[in-house]
This record gives sequence, C-alpha cells and structure tokens, in this order.
Amino acid sequence: MRKTDIASKTQIIGSESKHIVLIGAGNVATHVSRHLYARGHRISCVWSRTPASARILADTVGAESATHESEVPRKADFYLVAVPDDAVAELAARFTDCAGVWLHTAGSLPMDVFKDFFPKYGVLYPLQTLSKASPMSPGPIPFLVEGSSEDTSRKVHELASSISQNVEAADSATRLMVHLAAVFANNFSTHMVHIAQGILKEQNLSLKMLDPLLEETFQKIIRVGADEAQTGPAVRGDQETMKRHREILKNHPEWEKLYTFISREIKRSRES
Repeated sequence: MRKTDIASKTQIIGSESKHIVLIGAGNVATHVSRHLYARGHRISCVWSRTPASARILADTVGAESATHESEVPRKADFYLVAVPDDAVAELAARFTDCAGVWLHTAGSLPMDVFKDFFPKYGVLYPLQTLSKASPMSPGPIPFLVEGSSEDTSRKVHELASSISQNVEAADSATRLMVHLAAVFANNFSTHMVHIAQGILKEQNLSLKMLDPLLEETFQKIIRVGADEAQTGPAVRGDQETMKRHREILKNHPEWEKLYTFISREIKRSRES
C-alpha cells in the first residue's frame, strides 16, 4: 500500500467533506471518485483485486491503494462498492468489521444485498454509461439513491448532491425498471450501431458516414421524443425496400431476424 501526496488538493465543501473508501477501481469507481475528490471529499483508500488498477486510481484521488482486506480502513463515512453485481455480496462478506454506510452503484441490484452484513447501507446509482477514457461532467447525470433508513437516505442524498444537480430517491424496484429502460436506450442501441458498422465494413465503406446521422438521431429524440423521431421503411409500410434489405442480410440470419422483428414492432407500435 502506497500513499500519494495530497497537499495540493483543494477543499471545496469544507466541513461537509466525507471520509470515503472505494471498493473497486473500474469505470464507475473512476468517474464517481474523481468528482467526489474534486468536491473536497477525502478518499483514503482504493481497494481492488488488481494492484495496478488500485494504484492508478489511488494516485488520481490522493488515496492509498490496497489489495488486501487488512489494508482497508475499518471506519469511514462511506464505503463505495463499484464492482460487478455478482461480486458485491461476496466482497461485503469480507468486510463485515468495517463501520460506515455501505453503498453499491448498480442499477439492477437490490439494496438489501448488504442487509446481512452491515447496519447502514444504500445505493448511489449514476444513470450514465461511463468509461475511464471518456471524462464527463457529473452535473446533469441523474443519480438514483436509496438508504436503509431515513437518516441513511438523507446522508446518501447529500453525498450525491455534492457532485450532481439531479438526484432522485428510487427504491430497488423503481431502479430496476430504470435500469431496464437504460439497457434498451443504451446497450441495445449501441449494438444496433455495431451491426450497422459491420454492414459498412463488409463493403469497405467508411464508418464515419454514419456519424452525422447518429448525432442527429439522438438529438432529435431529445428534442421531440422517440415516437415523433421515428422514420424509415417500417413506418412508411415500404414492403419492397424491407424485402431487399432482408435479402442482403441472408448471410447474417441473426441480423435478419432482428431486422424483421424490430420492423414488425415499429409497425405495431404505430398502429396501437
């Protein structure tokens, strides 16, 4: 475990600064911790199974890195767990002697995953796709929060509000619904673009030609809503064009199935 120089850190929120320990050093941990640190919170330790990841993030937020449970401080205001969903309970069981509010950052994981391990716990879920290589301002990012008690909920809300202007209380059932919506809006749409790029690649065409279309598509969705923004052969009922498209996709039967099903769903949604 190695300390870094934090003398240059500027305290912005003064007496409201919280002592935070990070469990995890991936995409979500990196983004959220950077902004917590910038707002004046004290991040004392970054724990990760991967020493290099722990060290890199710790250096960024003026913390110590740790790879063993014994190196993690036993008392902090918050323990922020940002690891894959299926690892949260297993990790929590290894830190039951740590006193503080335990938070996970997952959209689909119930808050009660911590119930058997800690008296105070909750959720700090940023509704955004995050990656280490793409810095972004947290101000407009919605944070959905939850706490195991009224007092804990207040504390989690205050922590989230120190880095975001858009904080909402959401229980586990509500958060799961929001996460499902996010999968459709982000993960599925990203895969559709992946298929579109694959079609262009096969013809040695530039992927860049899609960029203006993608930018306008999502800006239009924001401006007028997805239903109003929807265009294309399925909306027009252009069977001849759709038939030609399906013929092109014969060598990719899974893509053809997606094309057929989604076209039918677009048509159905317009008729309902």
